[in-house]
Amino acid sequence: MDRFLILKAFLIGGSMLVPGVSGGTMSMILGVYEKLIAAVSAPKKENLFFLLQFAAGASAAFLLLAGPMAALNRRFPQEMAFFVLGAILGGVPIIYKEAGNPPLSRKTIGYIGAGIFFVFLCRFLPGNIFGEAANTPLSFLVQFLAGVLGALALVLPGISFSSMLYMMGVYDFILMAMGEGEFVLMLPFLTGILAGVLCLTRFLAKAMKNHPTASYMIILGFVTASLWDIFEALPAMPAKERLVLCLFLSIAGFLITWLLSKADSSS
Repeated sequence: MDRFLILKAFLIGGSMLVPGVSGGTMSMILGVYEKLIAAVSAPKKENLFFLLQFAAGASAAFLLLAGPMAALNRRFPQEMAFFVLGAILGGVPIIYKEAGNPPLSRKTIGYIGAGIFFVFLCRFLPGNIFGEAANTPLSFLVQFLAGVLGALALVLPGISFSSMLYMMGVYDFILMAMGEGEFVLMLPFLTGILAGVLCLTRFLAKAMKNHPTASYMIILGFVTASLWDIFEALPAMPAKERLVLCLFLSIAGFLITWLLSKADSSS
């Protein structure tokens, strides 16, 4: 049993509040991604307690950190970005270890390149791809398909869920429905997410079990590509007087991830 699961879930939930950061990336570098995929793909009784713990930690982060994180992102965007950058880099050795520490070869580099290519391919989706049809009789199908694609961002590391919604043109609609408590309007979207998550998690669970090296090296590509989102969200690079602080926070983020992984291994 992971003694730090609720803390990790709290950190993952908090990371999703940072623009351009993927919750899947943080769950991967904190060592709970494979367990989470396995629990969702096979919802047995023994997995229920794990999912409840994870949901409790992530929900607490959303409730407690939504306001403070939004304020920090507005006031200190550069410092936050460098802290997250360090945390993600601290998780790279963890992913490489999960892949079996394979030697670098054309094949392994090709797997990483495939992951990077897929993430950047998602960013070239036509803007507002579903937004124009949101108020038509086809809105049910539109929302369902948007939910299925949104599941990609929830399940795969390196893809920001909020960024995916924005590209599809449904970000404002979903935000409005959540803010006004109109959850009935979101049922087609939520149904699409549920269907997408169930299908993807089952596929990923089999892939990580039968082809661990290829799976984790592709995921490493996803995580590597996510670093671009952090720099893209920066209003500007830090000036000289703030660069030292940013670098310090980056090292702190790296050490926190590294220490958590060490504590998880020793337990």
